[in-house]
Amino acid sequence: MKVLFVKDVTGTAKPGDVKEVAPGYARNFLFPKHLAVVADERVVDQIRKREEAARRRAEKQFADAREVAGRLRKLTVTIYAKTGEGGRLFGSVTNTDVAQQLKREAGIDVDKRKIEIEPPIRSLGPHEVSVELHPEITETLKVVVAAQ
Repeated sequence: MKVLFVKDVTGTAKPGDVKEVAPGYARNFLFPKHLAVVADERVVDQIRKREEAARRRAEKQFADAREVAGRLRKLTVTIYAKTGEGGRLFGSVTNTDVAQQLKREAGIDVDKRKIEIEPPIRSLGPHEVSVELHPEITETLKVVVAAQ
């Protein structure tokens, strides 16, 4: 009997696998525990369509990330902060500050957790931060900190 595995069954299959199993195994173990469903043509076709849609979505996200990376490469974001003596900031510029300013200036919406500031920005002047747009695409953004 052909079944489509919905959950991981150790030693047998992973979710999404279609395998031939004994009818008793399917009927008495897999189906009652909702680990698998019967793999008829309709179910297999639905899975193919779902996988194709997921592949198209992933390709679109990758293309969008490359386009945003091209824009970030040419962009410089200016952040205004309060300073004390000698140009030292009160506190530091955070990834939230960079994300908000990036949204204001360029209209690019980046999750603050994807912005990495190493070492922390605690002084005026130009700095570089890294922005992860996609697991395979990381771009450097130029940030200029100016006195308020």
